[in-house]
Amino acid sequence: MDTTDSELVARVLGGESERFHDLVNRHTGPLWSTIRGSVSNVEDAREILQETWMRAFERLDRLREPGRLRSWLLSISLNLVRQRHRRRGVVEAEPNEGLDRFPDEAREGAAERAEQKDEVESMRRRIAGLPPRQRQVLDLRLNHELSHAEIASVLGISAESSRANYYQAVRKLRSADDSPTTEKR
Repeated sequence: MDTTDSELVARVLGGESERFHDLVNRHTGPLWSTIRGSVSNVEDAREILQETWMRAFERLDRLREPGRLRSWLLSISLNLVRQRHRRRGVVEAEPNEGLDRFPDEAREGAAERAEQKDEVESMRRRIAGLPPRQRQVLDLRLNHELSHAEIASVLGISAESSRANYYQAVRKLRSADDSPTTEKR
């Protein structure tokens, strides 16, 4: 039976600090995807991920709702991203070619894989072209399956703003699919 985040947090706080590695293993992939989608430099992303985990370990006893660990970790990492952008004078998060949340259908034929790769790359470019807030909301909704209330909490916006940004992102992606100028290979 899988141990929940709440159980792992309780065990870490109860003195089993080695269980923190289970949390790191469970959440690093999704955190990396979100951080990497928000900064253009891989080294910056690595530093932000490391700092996220250091802060989480140091402040774990302040987590009021252990069942919302993922939202809390995302809040820490996105706050660090915003701080990095402010220090460097970045107005908006730069698009990132490293959005790697798409499946690799290795069992299909080479021609089908090539076509899928083209479609995935096209989708990555369209997602990277979205405004930063829409990209963040889309990522948190689709990749992390957060509710609009949770997204609002993570990003410091209203749930209505989250819904609006999600709607606009989906609308833009769909209109790009329907556009006669969309690349078809």
